[in-house]
Amino acid sequence: MAADNKAPILFWVQHLLGIGHVVRVAALARVTAAAGYPTHVATGGFPVQHLHWGRAIVHQLPVIQATGPRFGGLSDAERKPIADDVWLARETVLSNVLEQVRPQLLVLEHYPFGRRRFRHEISALISAARSRANIKIAISVRDILVDRRPERWKETADFLHRLADAVFVHGDRTLATLDETYPFADQCRHKTRYTGFIDSGGSSVRIDAKEDPEILISTGGGNVGALLRRAAATMKSGPNGENVRIRIGRNVPEVAFGALKSQVDSVIFERNSADYRARMAQSICSVSQAGYNTVVDLLITGVPAVLVPFEERGETEQLRRAEKLSSLRRAVLLRQTDVTPDRLREAIGRAIALPPALLAVNLNGAAAFVAFLPSLLQAAQ
Repeated sequence: MAADNKAPILFWVQHLLGIGHVVRVAALARVTAAAGYPTHVATGGFPVQHLHWGRAIVHQLPVIQATGPRFGGLSDAERKPIADDVWLARETVLSNVLEQVRPQLLVLEHYPFGRRRFRHEISALISAARSRANIKIAISVRDILVDRRPERWKETADFLHRLADAVFVHGDRTLATLDETYPFADQCRHKTRYTGFIDSGGSSVRIDAKEDPEILISTGGGNVGALLRRAAATMKSGPNGENVRIRIGRNVPEVAFGALKSQVDSVIFERNSADYRARMAQSICSVSQAGYNTVVDLLITGVPAVLVPFEERGETEQLRRAEKLSSLRRAVLLRQTDVTPDRLREAIGRAIALPPALLAVNLNGAAAFVAFLPSLLQAAQ
C-alpha cells in the first residue's frame, strides 16, 4: 500500500452514558489520521467538550442517549423515546458518509460485545458498505467486558465468525485477557490482536507545586456518581486534613451542580475539564470510578488511588478492573454500596499509605493499532 494512497477508514462509535468509548475512538482516530490514513468517524452520542479528533473527520449522527443511569432504555437528544424518524435520519447520514468515503476498513467500537440495540443499524451499515467497496470489518473493544447471558455471547460469536476480520483488544494481556470475560474467545483467537491500553492523551505536568496537598474526587463524564459526590462533600477534608476537590461531569444539570457548590464552603466543586490528568498528577490521592480511561490516567501518573467501580444493573467491568488493581496493591477498592464519608476517608488513608507501584503495562495501544493496519488492509486492495 503506497504511503500516499492509504485506504480510507471509518470508525463507528456510540456512547450512551459515560464517554469512555468515544474518548478511546478519538485517540485511535487521531493517530490513524496522523499516520496518513483518510480517517472518518460516525458518532451517535452527544458531542463531548474538549475532545480532540486531530485530522480525522467527524460525522455526527442524530443523538441517541441512555434514558437513565441503569441503561434501561434509549432516548433522543430531547430525552424523548426514539421514533422511527431518528433511526431513518441516522441511516441517511451513514449512507451519505459511505458514498463519500467508500472505506476499505470499518471499525466498530464495542459492537457486537455490546450495543445490541444498534444491531439493525450495524447490519445495514455493513451491507451498504460492502455494496460500495471491498471492505474489511474490525472490532475495537476494551480490556474487560460486562457479563452477558449465554445466548447473547453466542450471537456475538456468530457475528465474529461470519463478519469480523480482526478483533482489537485495547488492553495488556498481563493484566487481563479476553477469555476472562468472553467465553468464546478461543473461537476468535486467530483474529485477536492485543494493542495495549489506549492513552487518550493529556498533560501529566504538575499544575503548581506550591499548592496544598489535595484529594481529587472524580465522578466521571456520565450522570452517575451522586453517592460518591455526597460522601466526599460530607467528608469535607482528607484523613490528614487535605483539601478536597470534586470534579463533576457535564451531564449533571446546572441546578444540581449549583446546589452542590453551595453545600460546603471548604470543598472545591468544579466541572470536568481538559486538565484532569494534570490535576490527578498534582493530587495526593485520586478517588474515582474504575472506567477504562481513568485507570489509564492512573497507570500513567502513578498517583495513589481509591476506586469506586460503577456496578449499576449488573455492570461488572469496572469491578473486575478495580479488583485486579487492588490485588496488585495499585489501588484501594471501595464498593459502591459501602460508600460513606467515614469509609471513604479510611480508604483514602490506606491508598496514601500504599508503597509506590508503577505497573509495567503497555500504554501504546493507538500506535500498535496503526501498526496492524497494513497487513489487515492488504487483502482489501
